Amino acid sequence: MWKRSIMLAGILFILFNGELAFAELDDGSTSPVEEKKEPNWQVQDTYIEKVDGGEHEFTYWKNFMRHTRTCQVTHHIKVVVYYDDVHDQTKTESTLIKTEHSARHK
Repeated sequence: MWKRSIMLAGILFILFNGELAFAELDDGSTSPVEEKKEPNWQVQDTYIEKVDGGEHEFTYWKNFMRHTRTCQVTHHIKVVVYYDDVHDQTKTESTLIKTEHSARHK
């Protein structure tokens, strides 16, 4: 019996406290909601990273002879790291700056 009275007192405290916000759902009922805060994204770090893009072979002609060479490909990527101090989250944004080949060819 005393468990029911404690539970009833807790429910009455929540109902009459007035600090709990309720939102109306589509079906007309209500449910408690938390206050949503806007994220505060700030740039934490910016750097350029070189990523190996593999290699490929290409052929060319020199002195009427056909030659084959290997070309190394490197991608230059700019990475920006953002930090949100309100929700303690991070996110990154990557952008391809250029693609570099070790040998000139078409």
